[in-house]
Amino acid sequence: MRCRNFIVLSVLVSGAAIAGAAACGGSDEASGIASGAGASGTTSSGGPSSGSTTGSASGTGGGVPCGNTTCNPGASCVNGQCVCDQGLVTCVSGCVDVSTDPNNCGGCAEQGGHKCLTGQTCTSGMCSACPAGQVECPGACANLSSDPLNCGDCGQSCGNGTCTSGQCTCGAGQTFCGGSIGCVDLSKDPASCGQCGTTCGMGDCISGQCQCKAGQTQCGPSLGCSDLSADPANCGMCGSLCNDVCTSGQCTCNPGHTYCGPDAGCVDLNTNHENCGECGGGCDGDQTCVGGNCMG
Repeated sequence: MRCRNFIVLSVLVSGAAIAGAAACGGSDEASGIASGAGASGTTSSGGPSSGSTTGSASGTGGGVPCGNTTCNPGASCVNGQCVCDQGLVTCVSGCVDVSTDPNNCGGCAEQGGHKCLTGQTCTSGMCSACPAGQVECPGACANLSSDPLNCGDCGQSCGNGTCTSGQCTCGAGQTFCGGSIGCVDLSKDPASCGQCGTTCGMGDCISGQCQCKAGQTQCGPSLGCSDLSADPANCGMCGSLCNDVCTSGQCTCNPGHTYCGPDAGCVDLNTNHENCGECGGGCDGDQTCVGGNCMG
């Protein structure tokens, strides 16, 4: 009786069950008690002798360690391997539900599934129609009457302007110069001075007129004002290309470059498509210049 009491007491003391049973000389009892104590202290991952580890990333945002990696959200670690939970599919982006995932709708995007447009939802593996009042444009559903990126038509950008009833509109004193430029004040914008796209280059735009600074020359609406003594795009004269260094109106090519005239400037004859091996020795459209020879 004293021996049994000792065994019960020893179970209450962590790690002492086996020692207590051994002290009574009851090997069978020791084995049974040790097994019971071990069961109460283990988790689903098993002890060191189980040889397997199981954990789940579901509902935790992922991050379950597994072997030498970490499982993506929706995956469990089974015997050192990340396995997608039931109902999920392994895609490049991780474990996904292809019946509801707008980035992998109906299947993994890289395997022929669909990436729904922004504004669409994925239901039963099918991308929904765009919301009422919107149309499908590349990448997104858009309201053509108010979307500044798709104003009046898909791809018609208003730049920094706004879209009103399908028309790009600008603030007071500004003119719309197309999506690539946006709304500008033609009276003082050096990139659109007097009219859209007329640049002043290094100069200023005053009352819609380009005003060159001291030492500069007006080289026309596409080039603007330039210092012909130092501008590599207008070296010595308007439109004379240098590419490398313009000093006192003279073009100086960097080592390995050859000067091929004001239209080409300084080029590497080993790689330049229009001047391959020699100035003016252009390659055909689908050829490349390698070591001064047209290849392909």
